[in-house]
Amino acid sequence: MRIVLAVLITLTSLSVTRATCDPGSQVKDLAQYELAEQAMHTGRLADSERVLLLLLDANHNDDRARYQLGIVQFLRAVESLGKAMYEYGAVSENATQPFLRLPVPRNPEPSTISYRALGRVLDLFACELARAEATLAKVTDDDVFVPLRLAPIRFDFGGKKTQPMSLLQISMRLNGGKLFFTEKNPDFLVHFDRGDVAWLRAYCHLLMGMVEAYRAIDEEIGFVHRVGDVFPKIESAQGVQNKDWYRGLSIIDAPRLRRMRLHFISVCELNSETWLHIRRETDDHFEWLPHPKQTDQLGVPISARQIDAWLRMMDQLEGLLKGERLVPASLLRFVSNKHPEGWGLNLAKVLDDPPTDLFNIDRLQEKGISSLYLKAEENQKLFDFTVMEDVASLFNGPVGFFSVIRMN
Repeated sequence: MRIVLAVLITLTSLSVTRATCDPGSQVKDLAQYELAEQAMHTGRLADSERVLLLLLDANHNDDRARYQLGIVQFLRAVESLGKAMYEYGAVSENATQPFLRLPVPRNPEPSTISYRALGRVLDLFACELARAEATLAKVTDDDVFVPLRLAPIRFDFGGKKTQPMSLLQISMRLNGGKLFFTEKNPDFLVHFDRGDVAWLRAYCHLLMGMVEAYRAIDEEIGFVHRVGDVFPKIESAQGVQNKDWYRGLSIIDAPRLRRMRLHFISVCELNSETWLHIRRETDDHFEWLPHPKQTDQLGVPISARQIDAWLRMMDQLEGLLKGERLVPASLLRFVSNKHPEGWGLNLAKVLDDPPTDLFNIDRLQEKGISSLYLKAEENQKLFDFTVMEDVASLFNGPVGFFSVIRMN
């Protein structure tokens, strides 16, 4: 056993925490990392988190443990969401909405879901994502990396009623079939490095922002219409449901839209940080998100032109969300042909102080956008929608949508 551990230490010497020079301590830490990964592979994510927390208690400078802990906490957030979807009997293949498409085992005795119950599920999901993001934000070692075999990671969605589902099984169900990259890398071994820290943090902010957007708006009137094919038992407090529910949307928690805006700004900023680190890499070891000179484990390489176009789009979106760029009048006239020329929209103001009937299309077409949110375009930066067209063209093709999701 000692010989095996010695070989493993040699192979992963760059990833072992440099806080100690004691070989015995390194062997012990390596064994704990392996123990944490084994727990991930047997559907015991809570045990994995416990092992990593104890490692950090023993050495607060252990960024490998901190990084792996953040990953586990992210996975636990997904598992919690899946537990709720299982409890309410979600039929994920019928879902088109975000968060509801997570494949879970079929529950023959589902609980009754309500609009408010789903809201609480999503709020818990966002809280757990925030915990993972806070952990990852403390990773500062530019040389850190975490080797993980992703395919065998298992999620315990149904407790004793079902068998844990592997990440590979979930991915295959989402993909609708076999994943070709597993032929060369069956365990889907990935070495997560410093750039991937920012990538995962960005994904946490993206998902948290989406939850804030959903919870800011009163969508109960259309709840049954939207999820009737997903959940077997649905409670409707409204009684009468409206298939034209989108016309009656109203803002019920405006501060959530501001929080959404701030989350999406973080997504833009962290995308820049992600590629700053990735483009500096000189290695080529089981990369999660590779630059053009590295080998892509998923078999979907990313070109320099795609990266450049993506970052230009992120820069434009960041300016828009910060109020440093305006939505140009030429585009606003598609919403209301009465919109005055030369007056752009400050999206940041709209999201920070939205009208209650923000989505009232009839009002927008009749009266236009309130002057409270408009600003003269002269001497102002405008949002350039051609960056969206560039990304759409460069990420076109059979794997284009997958590539976009991967970029986040």
